This record gives sequence, C-alpha cells and structure tokens, in this order.
Amino acid sequence: MKAIEENDTGQKKDIIIEDIMVSRGLYCLSSEAKVGKSMFCLQLSNAITNGTQFLGHNTMPSPVLYISTESDFGQTKERIELLNLKFPKDSFFVIDRNGKGNIDLSECELDIKDFAENKKGKLIIIDMLKDIDLGINYDINNYQDIGQKVLPKLRSICDKYGVAILFTHHLNKQGKILGSTAFDGVVDGKLTLIEDKNDKSLIKLNIINRYFSGQDIYLKKSSNQIFNVTNPSNDEDINYNLILFIKYVVDKKDFDFTCSEIINKANILLTPKQFGRLLNSNIDFLKQEGIFITNNRNATMRSYHAHYEEPTDENS
Repeated sequence: MKAIEENDTGQKKDIIIEDIMVSRGLYCLSSEAKVGKSMFCLQLSNAITNGTQFLGHNTMPSPVLYISTESDFGQTKERIELLNLKFPKDSFFVIDRNGKGNIDLSECELDIKDFAENKKGKLIIIDMLKDIDLGINYDINNYQDIGQKVLPKLRSICDKYGVAILFTHHLNKQGKILGSTAFDGVVDGKLTLIEDKNDKSLIKLNIINRYFSGQDIYLKKSSNQIFNVTNPSNDEDINYNLILFIKYVVDKKDFDFTCSEIINKANILLTPKQFGRLLNSNIDFLKQEGIFITNNRNATMRSYHAHYEEPTDENS
C-alpha cells in the first residue's frame, strides 16, 4: 500500500482499508445495541491481520490490538470460534477488563507502545468507548468536553504511536451518535450500522470519511453473525439513476469517467458525491449485470474505468 498524503508534521498516512481507513486516523463505529458491533470488529480484525479484503475493500496486513470492555478473553475466543475466524500467529492481541469495572487507558500504554513499536501494529480497536477510563472528567453530552478532551486524548495516542484507532459507541433513539455532535465533527471517519426494522439480518453500513468519498455498503448478517455484502435492492426496485448509468455503459462498452462527467453524459439526477456513493455501494450488483468498474486514482482526482460484457447465466 502507498501513502496517500502527509499531515502537518510530515508523517505519511498509509491506507489500512481501501477507501475507508488510513493510519493515524480516528474512527467511530456506532449502532443501536445488539446490532453486532463487536462481531463486526472481529471480522474487520481478521481481514486486517490476514491482509484479505474486508467487505470488498483491500486491506494492508497488520497486527490488531483489540481492547474489549464488554467481554473477557474467554468470551472473545468464543465469538471468534462462532465466526470461524483464523488469525495468523502473533497478529491479534486482546486486552480485557480482567474483572474490573472499566479499563484504565493509561495502564494500557506500555502494551500499546509494545504493539506499535515491536509488533508493528497499525490498528487499535476500543470496544466500547463508554467503559474506558481516560483519566479525565467529562460530560459525554458536552460538545467542548468531547471535542477538546476525549477525542484529542485518543488522537494523541494515534499520533504518538502511529496507529489508527476505531472505537465503538451507541446510537441514541434518534439514530444519532449518543452524546455530543462533536463525535461527528472531530473523527476522521464515521461508520454507522443501521438495522432494517423489518428484517434484522439486513444492515446498511453508512460511511462518512474525511479522506475518501462517503459510501453505503449493504450487508446481510448470517445466523452466526457474519456480515456479507449483499445487493441493496430487488430487481424491481433498482435505483432509477443506476438504471441510467447501466444504459449508458451498455451503449459505450468501454471508457473512463469521473462522477462529474457521468452525471452530465448519462443525465443522472444526482450530485457527483451522491453518485459516487451509489456507484461504490453497487459494484457487486453491476458485476452481475456485466459491468466491471475499476478505480483510476491519482494525486489530483479520482476517476473510474467502466467495461461492459454481455452477462451470462453464470454471472446473473
């Protein structure tokens, strides 16, 4: 993986998950209770440690440090077995409460230092934030406390040890991150798992990101809590703008494009950013229709290449 940019101190940020996460970044994964945040984190950890794709996105191989406040080491092992995950040797490290009411982050710092410097780890997952003792007093509903105390405390660890941190948190009854809106404004990426009210096995992963275009990934959760990418719509309910794009690609067969260009050429009724999200969340569906999309990213812009092949019964 190559660095995508430099921060103010000249430190390069490497891509950890393509189009989702970079090193030294601070990320929030939120959902309502019981949707599966912990299972999602373990599945993500498995992809990172093995360097395999995560929900269709390439990853950079790295050890992962998993700080769990809601399950002990034995429960975490049981969840891993339920998911049938296999971690390479010395790649997945766990810190749990060890019988305490919460986890003191300062007591973990030697482990974090060893993880970053000796294990060469790039990702720390904190599951969940509310049970972490940060050594400071704060009100979770106070914008200044979250924006000026809590998140800077986590970001200081990212900067000091060159790691990304993903922490989990709850949504409130209005579907917003519990507590202050500072969570939205200060993190580098916000990942939200949204459960379908009629079918709890269907989940939409909404990703809003500082470094990449936002996107929606539609997931189906299996009986043993594994998240897999699924087609977001039935054949009779395909997004109208996606139909316009499909017709245009079928006509042109093979071409390069940007989101700004294609909305004009195909008369798509979306903004470039909206179409980018629609496109990225339907890559697998388009393959079934014989349309293959690849990224052509460079330093100044993001473009795509579209190629059409008449779909066979196998593809469909």
